[in-house]
Amino acid sequence: MNRKDIEAFSQIPQPPREAMTFIDDLRSAPVYLFPEGTGCPAGVTRECMRYGAELRVEYPAAEEELETAFLSLRRVLQAKGIPERPGSYPIRFQQDGSLLAEEYFVSATAESCVVKASDSAGMRRGIYFLEDRIREAEGPALTAGEWKRRPFVKHRISRCFFGPTYRPPFFIDELTNDIDYYPGEYLDKLAHEGVNGLWLTMYFQDIPSRIFPEYGRDAGIRFEKLRRTVRSCARYGIKVYIFFSEPKMFGDIPFSVPWAEAEQHPELFGGSCGHSGFFCTSTVAGRNYMAEALDRLFTAVPGLGGVINIMFGEDNGACVSHMFPGGARCRCPRCSRRDPAEIYQELASLMTAAIRRANPDAEFIGWFYASEQRDGSALMEYLEHATSRWPQESGIMFNFESGGTLEQLGKKRYVFDYSLAYPGPSELFRYIAAHHPRTAAKIQVGCSHEDASVPFIPVPGNLYEKYSTMHKLGIYAVMQCWYFGNYPGLMNRAAGELSFEPFPPSEEAFLLMLARPVWRRYAPEAVAAWKHFAEGYRQFPGNIAFEWYGPLHHSIVWPLHLFPVDAPIAPSWILKNFPEVSGDRIGECLVFQHTLEEALILCRRMYESWRKGVEILAALRTYFADDPARIADINLAEAISLQMRSTVNLLEFYSLREEMFFEHKDHRQAMEKIVLDEIGNTEAMKHLCEQDSRLGYHSEAEGYLFFPEKLDARIGLLRYLLEVDFPKFRPDAPFIAEYTGERPVGPQTLCRRGSPSGEMEKVGGTGMRWTSWYDAGELAIVIDGCGGREFSVEIEPCRLWPPLRIDFDRTGEPYLYPLIFRELPVFRYERGNGRLTIRIPLKTFDGFHRRGFPMRINIWSGTDGWVRREPWENRLLHRDYNPECAGWLIFEQEI
Repeated sequence: MNRKDIEAFSQIPQPPREAMTFIDDLRSAPVYLFPEGTGCPAGVTRECMRYGAELRVEYPAAEEELETAFLSLRRVLQAKGIPERPGSYPIRFQQDGSLLAEEYFVSATAESCVVKASDSAGMRRGIYFLEDRIREAEGPALTAGEWKRRPFVKHRISRCFFGPTYRPPFFIDELTNDIDYYPGEYLDKLAHEGVNGLWLTMYFQDIPSRIFPEYGRDAGIRFEKLRRTVRSCARYGIKVYIFFSEPKMFGDIPFSVPWAEAEQHPELFGGSCGHSGFFCTSTVAGRNYMAEALDRLFTAVPGLGGVINIMFGEDNGACVSHMFPGGARCRCPRCSRRDPAEIYQELASLMTAAIRRANPDAEFIGWFYASEQRDGSALMEYLEHATSRWPQESGIMFNFESGGTLEQLGKKRYVFDYSLAYPGPSELFRYIAAHHPRTAAKIQVGCSHEDASVPFIPVPGNLYEKYSTMHKLGIYAVMQCWYFGNYPGLMNRAAGELSFEPFPPSEEAFLLMLARPVWRRYAPEAVAAWKHFAEGYRQFPGNIAFEWYGPLHHSIVWPLHLFPVDAPIAPSWILKNFPEVSGDRIGECLVFQHTLEEALILCRRMYESWRKGVEILAALRTYFADDPARIADINLAEAISLQMRSTVNLLEFYSLREEMFFEHKDHRQAMEKIVLDEIGNTEAMKHLCEQDSRLGYHSEAEGYLFFPEKLDARIGLLRYLLEVDFPKFRPDAPFIAEYTGERPVGPQTLCRRGSPSGEMEKVGGTGMRWTSWYDAGELAIVIDGCGGREFSVEIEPCRLWPPLRIDFDRTGEPYLYPLIFRELPVFRYERGNGRLTIRIPLKTFDGFHRRGFPMRINIWSGTDGWVRREPWENRLLHRDYNPECAGWLIFEQEI
């Protein structure tokens, strides 16, 4: 494929903001459509409101507290053609002091209806519940029944879908511009879906500080807009939470504390690691810094709902956040002498007290973002201990799924970060919930890193399982999203319904209740489709690389390469500073957790089940032809189906290509069929994108992963592949043997069986030398002259795969990046006479190394290496590996 065409493809400009018509949709009032004959039978209340309804508001609330809720109810009545008329069907709204906070009671008969609550939050929920009973019923009626419901998840916290992230590369701070990210109709949609909290990002540097006088220069502007936001959200029963990850580290990266401050404030400096320094909270100055920022914020902005602060992980720079096993070990002279549990207790108590001095009802939730932990690991044990003294008045939050395990194709897989496909929870989460009365769950309600280029994944049954467990565990708060996973619709509504008790008695009952207000008479069909979706989606490969790098997010715009280019895969969550076009290094989305064959099996299963659900919904198009919202739901399911089919095609294309190269099988005909199918899939997705501007938008990336212009250009690339590349390809071309290592070109060394060769290879000008050997069970790398030097060993088991990389610091301590492995390999290190021998079990490469072919290797320090190193830009998970900077490790006998 022409390199210039790929470069032009990568530079197609993003759609302008005015193309994001979904923002206008979010700002618009809901449209309710009730075609005759599509509602559910209303039982004994049949046509009870044929003469109208009389709203008797006997609840003594201030007008502004429930104004928006009553306006919403009147919209539903008006859309159904039910007039407000004195003396007609009475609907009473009454206060009942016996009910708990946000609890409500609704009773509907043929003669009357009553809604009761003790507070405005409960009354709001009761009104919205009543709306659904009216919406689902046929004609001027409502479903008969009696319900008493209360939330067990007290705080249901989401985020603005189109708000900026206030992170690189754009650095847009929503509190310093004139854009209204919280228009009333949007908040109304969120409130209807049970959301009663929204989080937004700030940094301590945004707040005035006595310690750092340069902080808070625009604090007045930020505080004023934040006060307006708090007031706007309050009209819909929604509180605003501030998200922090404080304190920050010392360093030069965005939002860190500048290195110069470490010299001016040695009492805040806890030591360094690499290019960053730790922030010490074990001094009076450190504690005052934390308390002052929160005190000033909550004093300046009354009515804030609370704070969510990452205490562990992400970019938290506190010494205590870097004292865990296997991490960048902090050796702060103060913190390292203390028990981490004591430090965390101190920080949580301090931050809780600081916000409650200004607002006694504010919530502090400390988030332990342990996305990389594995159940049963040393890190799990450390986190159990580190949180053992957490104060009862403070909330504590863990990722619901991170570290949990599932079995796929007979192997145990660890689920890292977030997952909507895996029900969870991890054993660590269960432990935390059992030992802390105010446990919060971090989950993804709408969509996860598995596929964040669509507004949501319609699998409410998966949420039923998660919330069923949360109900049993007594979870009191849920952070429902990251920067994605928060678009209004089915999944938000499902989370809201599942946050209340009595908890639905079965998944079937819950799904029918959820479907009736919108699918009405055809609710059973919608439920059947959702079940197929859930069954398929649970086949998603439990693999962090498959989440972060796709291909489900954006395979629909990946070029396909018949001729290998060894080009990287683009991250899904960021658009700048990295290539926006993915190459052919398919192993980057699998790492050492799934083989290509395993991924294909799972993705085929996922697509086949999903397609069954799409066919059920497609049959409903005729009945909902005049209902844009339902047509959008049907189209969304179809778009996700196209993503899944494209993912299968992508994996199969490269599986066939590599088999053609390594096994000398001619798969060109099968590969051409895949390309033709992808042209059709891309055209179909383009058509859907032209109807729905939500498709392709990734709200963490703050832009589109695919859009009509890019899809159109991909079709051109695929046609070029068929018309130019396939005709000129020859299965016996010399480059194939060079690519596979059958006839290697470039640096190469012989790896002998049983013992190393006498000659050693130079590692550039470092003074280091190395050789290797292997036996039936191990590969041994032998290095001389490495004492007192930082260096790394990289072994690429087969083409297109990321390397196994071991880093050594100046003391000789090794670090093996754990996240890329399904099961952590155990290496042996032998030292003596200035020589290091690394023994790597050969089974580490099972399923990845091709029998009879060489591996590739490099040993380097800085830019010096056996092969001179020219690193790529650093990427999460894959770091800075450049496959061109590796030579051939040729085995004496076939392994």
